[in-house]
Amino acid sequence: MSAPRQYEVDAVVVGHVVVGEKDKIVTLFTREQGKVRAVARGAVRPGSSLGPCVEPLTHARLYCVRRRSLDLIAQAIPVESFGGLKSDLWRMSCGLYMAELIDLSTAEGVAHPELYTLMLDVLRRFDSAGCGETLLRYFELRLLDEIGFRPSLERCLDCGTRLRPIGNALSPVLGGTVCPECAAHIPDAQPLSLDALKVMRLWLDSAPDVASRVRASEELAAELDMHTYRLILAVVQREVRSRVWLSRLKQDHMLTSNAGVSTIASRFECQ
Repeated sequence: MSAPRQYEVDAVVVGHVVVGEKDKIVTLFTREQGKVRAVARGAVRPGSSLGPCVEPLTHARLYCVRRRSLDLIAQAIPVESFGGLKSDLWRMSCGLYMAELIDLSTAEGVAHPELYTLMLDVLRRFDSAGCGETLLRYFELRLLDEIGFRPSLERCLDCGTRLRPIGNALSPVLGGTVCPECAAHIPDAQPLSLDALKVMRLWLDSAPDVASRVRASEELAAELDMHTYRLILAVVQREVRSRVWLSRLKQDHMLTSNAGVSTIASRFECQ
């Protein structure tokens, strides 16, 4: 039996590209269908009722029509606009980074319901409380877990021995940890402190409430940042553009400014 021509779906907009003068091709992340691309006709026109519902980082209920090529978004009802998040440059940039990660790491039509729930949870936390980078690192690791690339953090992936409570190493190519002895002959292995290993293990097996309570020194935070992003790069196989923008914000001390928020989304349109 063929699928019905019309359907409804809850989705978070994770990207878009403007087509012509009035339309958009929108990248949606849904619970039931995973990543979906669809056309929003007239969404760029001033006063369009569809326009606000297909802005990046908007949670909406969409009424769509199946077509041979891209499906058509016929109507939409906003569910959550995340106004607090979008009013702050840092939080908006964090949300766009999450959206780009999902777009780069998932295939169209492959459902990831737990990842969908996780994304909404983290967006709501950024929207209401403005959580810091701890939540981003947690999201990165949990995303890897949900798409089937959970880092192995208990044993050496080269010799198989259980890790000792000392400084070990992490190899993104192997997908996890290696002992100090094996790290010597693994080209991409980088030192992994005991504290960083403990935090990464905690994040992989805890809820956001627990994960967000982690308080890391500047040195430990930098180490966790490096290792999680190296793991991300090993999976997506390309630079994440919005991650570069986040690094620039930190370097320029623009973490809480709302200057330029209205133009940020356009910097990361999905092609």
